[in-house]
Amino acid sequence: MKSKTSLLNRGILLNDLKRFTWIGAGYLLILLLSVPLKVFMLYSKSEDMIINNASAYLRILQFDTNAALLQVMSLIVVPVLTGLLLFRYLQDSQASDMLHTLPVKRETLYQTHVMAGIIFLFVPLILTALVTWALAAGLGIEHVNGTDILSWLAVSLLMNLLFFICSVAVGMITGMSTVQGVLSFILLLLPSGLSLLLLNNMSNYVYGLPHDFYYDNVTHLSPLIRLTENSIRSITAVEIVVYLASSIALYFLGRRLYRKRRLETAGDAITFDILRPVFKYGVTFCFMLLVGSYFYSNQGNMGWTYFGYFLGSLLAYFLAEILLNKSLQVFQLRRLKGYGIYCLVIIALLGLLHFDCAGYEKRLPDPVEVRSIYLDYSFYALKEKDNNIRTAVNVRDGVEYKYQPPVPAIFTEKDNIANIYALHQKIVANRLDGKEAYLAKRTNNDSQQICLAYELENGRHIYRQYEIAAQDYAAYLKPIYESREYKQLHNEILRINIADINLIEVSAAGINKNVRIIDPGLIAQAVGVLQSDVYERSYEEMTDMRPPWAHINISLKDHRSVDLGWEKSYDHFGKWLIALGAYNQARLLPDDIAYAIVDKSPDLNKQDTYKLPNQLDLQDLEEKPGILKITDPEKLELCLSNLRNYGNYNRGNMEQSAYSVVFLLKNGATFAGLLFEDDAPAFVKEHFAG
Repeated sequence: MKSKTSLLNRGILLNDLKRFTWIGAGYLLILLLSVPLKVFMLYSKSEDMIINNASAYLRILQFDTNAALLQVMSLIVVPVLTGLLLFRYLQDSQASDMLHTLPVKRETLYQTHVMAGIIFLFVPLILTALVTWALAAGLGIEHVNGTDILSWLAVSLLMNLLFFICSVAVGMITGMSTVQGVLSFILLLLPSGLSLLLLNNMSNYVYGLPHDFYYDNVTHLSPLIRLTENSIRSITAVEIVVYLASSIALYFLGRRLYRKRRLETAGDAITFDILRPVFKYGVTFCFMLLVGSYFYSNQGNMGWTYFGYFLGSLLAYFLAEILLNKSLQVFQLRRLKGYGIYCLVIIALLGLLHFDCAGYEKRLPDPVEVRSIYLDYSFYALKEKDNNIRTAVNVRDGVEYKYQPPVPAIFTEKDNIANIYALHQKIVANRLDGKEAYLAKRTNNDSQQICLAYELENGRHIYRQYEIAAQDYAAYLKPIYESREYKQLHNEILRINIADINLIEVSAAGINKNVRIIDPGLIAQAVGVLQSDVYERSYEEMTDMRPPWAHINISLKDHRSVDLGWEKSYDHFGKWLIALGAYNQARLLPDDIAYAIVDKSPDLNKQDTYKLPNQLDLQDLEEKPGILKITDPEKLELCLSNLRNYGNYNRGNMEQSAYSVVFLLKNGATFAGLLFEDDAPAFVKEHFAG
């Protein structure tokens, strides 16, 4: 029969609407339950001012998985399911043959089914937006306005279109519904998933690769993940254009594939011969990276990583062969040969990475071209400085709290740039040892992460990330840490406006004692002496592991606060408290302690972790032979001054410690800490040496 030329076929469209109306109806029901009903439920709790605020309403319209999990899941699953059901006939040979005997061109069939899918998805979304708007307007919910609802609708329509068209396009290259569903989600996750796997594995071979910097960037590549992050950062105009262009490209790709698809391929995992090796080796490569990453994260050993590569690739290769051939008879010489060639290619690629054939590890920018350098423990502050974070409003007190991104540690002073560059040169010079230690996971608690970002005069940026042993680079870190620029970047107390301060509160560690300062003159004095202490701190004091005497909270008029510790090296602040007569109320004193018990640290060959004793263990500890019990105030003060952090300690910390100390306070409370051999008081060493 003669084919009819038309964009849509009315009969096919009506048939789709009759057969699959339940999709749209079910989708509408889910959306009504998860959007307008949720809004009304919040409104009904208007007496609870914590619930009835702008952020609580907006989280529903911003796809926050904590507030709208059902909505987000439906926005992801229903479009893929719709594409699968509308083109389900292609996966059944009889249904496919019957439908394609009709006098309707394939393009018309394709376009008609796509239009039906768009109707099933878009109509419920539009109706939900209208109902939500009518509800908010009728109830007078001023926190939900038309702009918010239109934004929700636009993002929902865009994501539904992309997910649906992706499912349709995937359906053209497979003859199995299960594979279509799985591959659709894999394709939507592929940009992020594959990038993360590559970064995670390449960081084992390329020393200095800034994988943490790229992690967040590549997660945004997946529209699935990006949808769930919309509550934190709005989808940008560039992303909208990319997603829309991707939908259009996938639409035309799917239509072309439909024209070329052979009907007899229904039931095959992959319907195009040219794509079969792509599928086979793609699955093999991704699974190899996944299993290799798993073994490295658990074992921390490259030998296990290579075993993971072999195991993952072998299993994936032959499982793909079984799926493609629909037979277990795949263990043949020619297929083993194909796997062998794949292994040789991977070995060659790993060799290129391991031996840094591209010179990436040794590459440094020309110091003359460096405009500024970012140096910190992570890239977080650098990435957050330009992000548009949403504002939260607390209606309970009518105050709007705005997120304040951290100040990025970007150095522009010439001396600091020269010192950081010298540090980087030293790290590069020691790259072989550093790489070996990183791969063997031999870094201890002295190790620290160094993240660098160069901004060059031409606007280009260079990023690097290293794990180093701080003690090996102390001479290079010391001038950087002790510079005024470093301290101003890392200490908010140095950037604070005294006129903005309402209150300073000093809370003692380990006991219920505190000092509150509200007098403006005393506040100015306190900030002044604290700033002097911060500026005068040496590198050794800044890297000191001893806990502070107390916690200092500075409340500001803009409803923010600045937190810092009263470090044991802050002599000016301590003397100022003494002059004020508040010293005894600001910190734990020997007079607050009944006694302390000192014991040798345990043998770490017998246990990986050590839990410091508590009050329940105190009686048993007192009866232990050889322990040291302290009641003398001067000795208690020495122990307090040299005590390391409290809590549970891992092997890295305990290897450096020599003694554990338990303090029993006069109020009945206990706390414990560690004394290292280097700074333990002489009387403790003498007791355990005898």
